[in-house]
Amino acid sequence: MAGVGFELKKLFKKKGSFFHLLKAYSVSAIVTEGPLLLNIILLFALRLMLNLFGASYAVQELYLVTTTYIMTFSLGSANTVLMFISRFISDCIYEKRRKDILPSFFTTIFWMLLILGPVFGIYIFSLDKPLLHKMLNLLQFLVMLIVWIQMAYLSAIKKYLLVLLGFIAATLGSISFSLIFLFAGMEALTAVFTASLIGYLILLILYTKEMIQYFPMGEVNLFLLFPHLDKYKDLLLTGFLITVGMYGHTIVFWFSEYSTKVMDYMAYCMKYDISNYFASLTILPFMVTFVVSMEVDFYEAYRKYFDTILNEGTYDDIKAERRNLTKTLFRELAHVFEMQFFIEIICITFLANLLSVLGFDLEMLVIYRYLCIGYCFYVLAKSVIIILMYFDSRIGALKVSAVFAVTSVAFSIATLFFGIESYGLGFVAALAVTALYGIITLKKYIEHLEFHVFCSQPLFADNEIGVFERLGGYWNEKLKKKGK
Repeated sequence: MAGVGFELKKLFKKKGSFFHLLKAYSVSAIVTEGPLLLNIILLFALRLMLNLFGASYAVQELYLVTTTYIMTFSLGSANTVLMFISRFISDCIYEKRRKDILPSFFTTIFWMLLILGPVFGIYIFSLDKPLLHKMLNLLQFLVMLIVWIQMAYLSAIKKYLLVLLGFIAATLGSISFSLIFLFAGMEALTAVFTASLIGYLILLILYTKEMIQYFPMGEVNLFLLFPHLDKYKDLLLTGFLITVGMYGHTIVFWFSEYSTKVMDYMAYCMKYDISNYFASLTILPFMVTFVVSMEVDFYEAYRKYFDTILNEGTYDDIKAERRNLTKTLFRELAHVFEMQFFIEIICITFLANLLSVLGFDLEMLVIYRYLCIGYCFYVLAKSVIIILMYFDSRIGALKVSAVFAVTSVAFSIATLFFGIESYGLGFVAALAVTALYGIITLKKYIEHLEFHVFCSQPLFADNEIGVFERLGGYWNEKLKKKGK
């Protein structure tokens, strides 16, 4: 959803009305948090359906864990390519190659399904489940994988409310079909798995229809993205490392002494997973704060700096705008962190008491409080990575993401040896280190911004053909000869 802040500038620039401000925050909250909240609603609504129709706790548990696995691995897989895809779309728009955008979507899903479909299929079919359930689960993984990729394309055409409306339609569709199937006497787990799949199919169809209507259709080439893989492969690695950092610490505790084995090759750690789930919800306000504060205010200073360069400003003018940019950037980073810190204190102090009423034991409350602190540092680290991308410091963003991935997994493994009282501290330490390293990296980059703008660019165009471009060219030639 990167870039939604730019669309909200008009709302925030309107003066003299509290309702304009309220409208701006409401719109930003809807378009950034709506899909996530609707996913949560759908997950618990279908579990409620199972409970109302007499399904056992084991069946409900199997549904929740299976769906969580599908969501986690589909979203994690998509996150690996979303930065790369977003950059490709941006380049196509800038270079007026709009006919390449829709073919790039079909190319992306072709390779993602070809690579990840068999991998997840092997996993699903290794589980001790009925064949029908395995098929439904595999299909839902593939459909959700496509939907997450579609989000990048819908964001590019500023269809933020469409994303939300699509999730509403999918949620209502899934709930409606689950009721129909359950009243018709279908086996409970089969009914909710089928209804969930139908809901995401509705979403996929709506999004595909909108994309086909908006983007012109060019020639589909399965190797269209290969030349860009040579140029932007670091974006793929950055996306993968962020995914490892975000999900790695959770997976570590699936192998702890407190994990629960649902079946062979499927387990979860209730004490850590549920605590992490509620702690992760505390970063929802960050999404709003970032798009309405960080992106809007920082973008103005960012634009003024580069306008000064493009409009042939003097070197002193450029340095003055860089100082203003630096001041604005770190002021907004501090603002984002302060807001999140305030929210985490409220959640640790008050929400923890509510969670204890809902069934959290002392160990879960301790883990929850640790993770809240960790997510406070997460918003700072994530903001830094995004800002580094603004300046096209892909190597800087990659290094920060690598620190996050390595420390998140390594520090979490280390806490396994100190008992459940330390669970969550590894995540806190990892993000504190990542945020500190990220700020140092960003500060050094900004201090030498003129060097990066004027001196780090190549003097001559690099026409060297990379490995992926050669591979794509080779197979294109083979296909042309075969077609003849």
